[in-house]
Amino acid sequence: MLNPESEAINKRFFQAIDELVKRRQMRGKNTFVSRYGLNKGNFYQLRVNPDRSFELAYLTWLVKDYGVSSQWLLTGEGEMFSKRYISNPT
Repeated sequence: MLNPESEAINKRFFQAIDELVKRRQMRGKNTFVSRYGLNKGNFYQLRVNPDRSFELAYLTWLVKDYGVSSQWLLTGEGEMFSKRYISNPT
C-alpha cells in the first residue's frame, strides 16, 4: 500500500494519459503500453488500484516524450504541461 502522496502521483499520471488521449497526442492507453513494452494487464491494474506502486520510469516517459510537467506530476502544482516540449512522439 502506498502513502497518500504516492497515490496522488499515480492519479495524476493517469490524468495526464487521459488528457494526452483527449488532445490526440496519444491514440489511447494502448499506445503508451505498446510504445514502452509494458504488460497491458499490469498497466490497467495500476489505474483501478492506485495504491499499487509502479515504475518511476513511467513518469519520466511522460515528461520527456509528451511534455508533461514534472513539477505537476510530482506535486500537483503548476500546469499539467511544461512550456517546453522535448519531442513529438508518433
